[in-house]
Amino acid sequence: VKLAVTHGLRCRRPVQILSADLYRIAAAEQLRSYAAILGVGFQTAETGLVLAQQLEEHRGKELVLIDTPGYGAREMDAAQELSEFFLNNPDIDTHLVLTATTKTSDLLAAADRYAIFRPSKLVFTRCDETEAFGQMVDVCYHTGLPVSFLGTGQQIPEDFEAAASRRLAQMVLGTGSGTGMGMEQSAWAAA
Repeated sequence: VKLAVTHGLRCRRPVQILSADLYRIAAAEQLRSYAAILGVGFQTAETGLVLAQQLEEHRGKELVLIDTPGYGAREMDAAQELSEFFLNNPDIDTHLVLTATTKTSDLLAAADRYAIFRPSKLVFTRCDETEAFGQMVDVCYHTGLPVSFLGTGQQIPEDFEAAASRRLAQMVLGTGSGTGMGMEQSAWAAA
């Protein structure tokens, strides 16, 4: 929803939200409610085939966001069809969303699990809930992926920002506040 607002509506770009997350209770309904409030389109996709049809239907939209389920370590068999869909559609820019409050070993395990989706970037949420950011550096280093966005709170869309090298360095070194600093538009690439 924060992406839809910051990179869609604010830029006056037509937006469509597609949700393949049929696992979390009421997840699709929550997104549907937000989409209705924002005045953007919303659809659910039960299968990869339906998702492909919906993408084709909305090809003219400048921004189509796909919400996918979060799979636990024991649920990755259920992710196979969706991961194959992403592999067969390399033009989709896939961002792996991770929680900044999670310890490094668990973040690395999640990144390894989700490698089947071939993410090209990382998004870290809940940056406002921690003072330690070294785990983000570790994940970038081990995956070779840059950080694209940071979630810094609950407010929509205020608490969502494009990642920038300077901002991330300040977070890791503890020289800047956890939220609310101005952002550059560059992504932080792993060294």
